[in-house]
Amino acid sequence: MSDEKKMISEKVEKEVCDMAQKAVQNFDGVELVDVSFYKQYGKLNVEAFLWKKDGISLNDCEAVHNVLSGMLDTIEDEFADDYVLSVSSSGLDRKIVSDDDYRRALGTEIECIDSAKNKTHGVLVAYDSENVTLKTEGKKPQNIVLTRKNLTKVQPYVRF
Repeated sequence: MSDEKKMISEKVEKEVCDMAQKAVQNFDGVELVDVSFYKQYGKLNVEAFLWKKDGISLNDCEAVHNVLSGMLDTIEDEFADDYVLSVSSSGLDRKIVSDDDYRRALGTEIECIDSAKNKTHGVLVAYDSENVTLKTEGKKPQNIVLTRKNLTKVQPYVRF
């Protein structure tokens, strides 16, 4: 944890994360992906990242922001200074790391890069603690099993 991040205690970080988790429970299908804390322009930024199967809308972000902001007001004295609260979607290019990330990515196209810099992309059809299985496209579609520990980067595959 960097010194810049130390603008709040670990206890307060945990409280904020717990509050963010409770805030999203009020909204059907919305999941909390992550909460990050960082200093920018001299202020603490608290950023909550959301996911929903059909995509996160501006209305979703605003609704969660309003609920979470009200919850944070109850512990505002525990912050040393003012903070900025941001709520947004997890983004198109967010790395897939945890089992929850893989669960959310099931049935979507992803790109995997291994330690030898080989790139593979296809539809994520299965995963477990050791492997991910991608279904490739083309003339001869096939299922490819990749070992998770050999993957250095996994992210959604974005077509332009």
